[in-house]
Amino acid sequence: LDVDERERAYTEFWFTADEECGSSEGAKWLAETGRFRGDVCIVGDSFDSTPRKPAIDVGCKGSMGLKVKVKGRTAHGSTPFYGDNAVDKLLKLLEYGRRISDFKLDVPPELESVIESSIRFALDDPDLTEEQKAAIMKQYHYPTVSLNLIRGGKKSNVVPDYAEASLDIRLTPGVDFKAVKKRLESLVSSLGVRDYTLEWRVMEGYYESPSSKAVETLSRAVEEALGVKPTLKLMWGGTDGYYTHVVSGIPSPAFGAGVKGMAHAPDEYVTIENLVMTAKVYALLPLIYDG
Repeated sequence: LDVDERERAYTEFWFTADEECGSSEGAKWLAETGRFRGDVCIVGDSFDSTPRKPAIDVGCKGSMGLKVKVKGRTAHGSTPFYGDNAVDKLLKLLEYGRRISDFKLDVPPELESVIESSIRFALDDPDLTEEQKAAIMKQYHYPTVSLNLIRGGKKSNVVPDYAEASLDIRLTPGVDFKAVKKRLESLVSSLGVRDYTLEWRVMEGYYESPSSKAVETLSRAVEEALGVKPTLKLMWGGTDGYYTHVVSGIPSPAFGAGVKGMAHAPDEYVTIENLVMTAKVYALLPLIYDG
């Protein structure tokens, strides 16, 4: 590695609380108060790399959190026809709402090559089922939808007068969130169900151009440190990089020690080899980054 004698970069490490779920007391606050400064930010919240198969996330998906609330009318369980079952109504709305997963997204053209490499990277796993492979092939050009919370009813012999559910909808960065929202609202309204509300919590994703200086220099650092050219991909989940990129205006590709399948898992851990891998890249990048 040829490193010249120019002045070296100044490096800071930031560890934030309240990560991901809005980050109002963490990265969001730091960005909005102008505390993040720099020419580039490397987001450490990155998974699936190994020393023999490294990958850089050039961005991450955005999320549309949707809470569906439904009101009904209570009655005795033996006379459901006197009531208005909120759970039944909710299930109908959810069935139609989840059809948004068949809505084709208008993906930015410059991301197509990254999407292709993301899919190849993810499919390189002998343990995948055919169903999982099909989902991976589809997930960048269509929304993913996960029903993560559902509540309703008070007793087993009482018709419920209230029910709610939360959907986690993920979208490739750069797509039109408003178009997806409009389509979903149209789907559920077509049912004619009454007395429901939709509450949205939106956090768009972001991406760096694959040809940007930040991505190219980080790629060089990975290749120099590990002897392997990294794959460029898009992260399936979200990161605090949204705030450093969008609010603070700092290019924010991601590279880290996260182990495949461990995000949000019980007893989450990283391996020693992944920790060493990441330390090598983080140590080298400031030596070659010309701000």
